[in-house]
Amino acid sequence: MPAVYRIQKRQHLDSLLTGMGAQLYGGRWNPIGVPMVYTASTPELALLESLVHVEGTPLEDLPPLLLVELQIPDSILEIEENELPDGWQDKPVPPSVQSFLRPYLAHRTALAYSVPSVVMPWSRNILLDALHPLMQQVKTLRIEAFTYDPRLR
Repeated sequence: MPAVYRIQKRQHLDSLLTGMGAQLYGGRWNPIGVPMVYTASTPELALLESLVHVEGTPLEDLPPLLLVELQIPDSILEIEENELPDGWQDKPVPPSVQSFLRPYLAHRTALAYSVPSVVMPWSRNILLDALHPLMQQVKTLRIEAFTYDPRLR
């Protein structure tokens, strides 16, 4: 069972596996209304992915954060870059990218979808289908307080 990682606000720990944030606000790989849990294949990628969403907020002004390690069942569909829709790296994100996984999610094809990271394309983001029946088998392995090293800014 592989491990995946995520950095998130402490205040949302109770909704860690619900995909509620992505459902409310949408993301690169899901439109508003579709719950998804965004994770990374390594803690280092989780760090980079979280940094791009800080969007100019001074690190010392961020709310308390957590680094979370999850163990997921081996139900991962690997999606290669040549399978992705045009514009998958664009900002703003095209609707075709946000709806790309809809057919997979409709059939609950897999618990997790491995896609290239925009921030670090040789690395993989692991997107969890929050409504997949296997979400019940996802285990939290470790949770630690996280603060950004001030040298990152």
